[in-house]
Amino acid sequence: MDKRKIKMKEVRPERLFLLIAIIAGLAFAIVQPLFIEPDASYHFDKSTYLSNTVVDRASADFPAEDYQSLPVPFTTVSSMMKNGTYYKNFFEKKLPVISKNKVADKRAIGTKWYKDIMHIVPALGVKLGHAIYPSIGSMVITARIFSLLFFIVSMYFIIKKLKAYKMLFTVISVSPVAIQLAASLSYDCFNYVACAWLIATLINLAIDIKDMKKVTLVNFFTRVILPTFAVYFSKSNSRLLFILLLLTFLVLITQKVNFQIKKWQAILTTMVVIALGIVFYVLKYHDQLRVVINKFIYTFMEPYYSVLTTQVISGTSTVAVPAWFYPIQYTTLILLFLSYTKERVPRWFAWAGLFLNFMNLFGVLFKFAISPDFTEHVITGPQGRYFTVFLLLLAPIFTLLAQKIRVTTQGNWLKRTVILVAVLALVLNLSVTILKFYHLQVPMDEFRSGIEHYIFK
Repeated sequence: MDKRKIKMKEVRPERLFLLIAIIAGLAFAIVQPLFIEPDASYHFDKSTYLSNTVVDRASADFPAEDYQSLPVPFTTVSSMMKNGTYYKNFFEKKLPVISKNKVADKRAIGTKWYKDIMHIVPALGVKLGHAIYPSIGSMVITARIFSLLFFIVSMYFIIKKLKAYKMLFTVISVSPVAIQLAASLSYDCFNYVACAWLIATLINLAIDIKDMKKVTLVNFFTRVILPTFAVYFSKSNSRLLFILLLLTFLVLITQKVNFQIKKWQAILTTMVVIALGIVFYVLKYHDQLRVVINKFIYTFMEPYYSVLTTQVISGTSTVAVPAWFYPIQYTTLILLFLSYTKERVPRWFAWAGLFLNFMNLFGVLFKFAISPDFTEHVITGPQGRYFTVFLLLLAPIFTLLAQKIRVTTQGNWLKRTVILVAVLALVLNLSVTILKFYHLQVPMDEFRSGIEHYIFK
């Protein structure tokens, strides 16, 4: 047998993830300009507040409270680069610690303790960064590296312990969206890890259930307790995963008591629950129903609404990959989904994963559609990163689709192609940032998910 083929088979997905995430993550952490991520100034203030390392960033000519303030932080940072003050303000200027109550973004004050858990890692990073050198640049880059290490170590073991879909977890976890958030101070790093942990745990449990392996209640709770708590302390929409957790538990109970649920009963129950949910929302928001429906129509008809496309895996609202690369990236991802032709989990799990993706999508859009803070025709506020981690649930439903259209692959060409495209996406994403910020020195102007560029404003 060819030695190259043997070598390729020995490269495990978790090791590929480790290699790509370390190289790309460090590049993103160091090369990306400060405060390029959405809500970056808030996450910085929150981290400094928690670690009691608040500094007067206004004295470094960076007074903006959050990314909806004027001037937009992205524009402020780009202006510094253009004026030649970027390195002086952020990396040379020493800033002493001031009272934490003087933090610029007041949203950092007064939140519940369990909501602060998502910022613990970057908080430790800014603390150490200030000790190394008391500048904003030192604090941010050190915190980025701290968050990146947390992300890499956590996802490495999550992927390693998976019993199926390892390559899918690897590719999505090294997408530009995931790496950009991992190499940042954002709570989305913690949120992604927490969700991936619970999803991987439930996938493994579902595989054991399908394979008729013995899963005791003690074993079930031992396996889900920690990832469940992690998701509970993460973002609110992530708690939709508790529906899948409850469903897995109920299936396990029915097996224990030898209670059989027929297919039509399961379908009817699901339809009743959905209908009741729709009725509840119609009654509660009946006065806003017409506005919400109009917003959904405008949103799904908006040609430049990148929230549901490029922002999911290609990049955040501030920087992405060139337009010609989008179809390549999504095509390889879909081919990877369809390459899983063997049913590893029960079908109820596959359909539940699809259902949760739709619930998350429409739930997030609905939340912002009824918000009085966003009055445009298109639903503004949501960002593609809210949906990224839920893609990890879609492999089982694509398996059912693959069986219908009979997609087959031979050799390692698909694996090589997927890896190549994943790496190219990271290179192109970072290259766009370098050209835009360091060479052209133009603002990162995707304010409020690109509302300025929409047709249906």
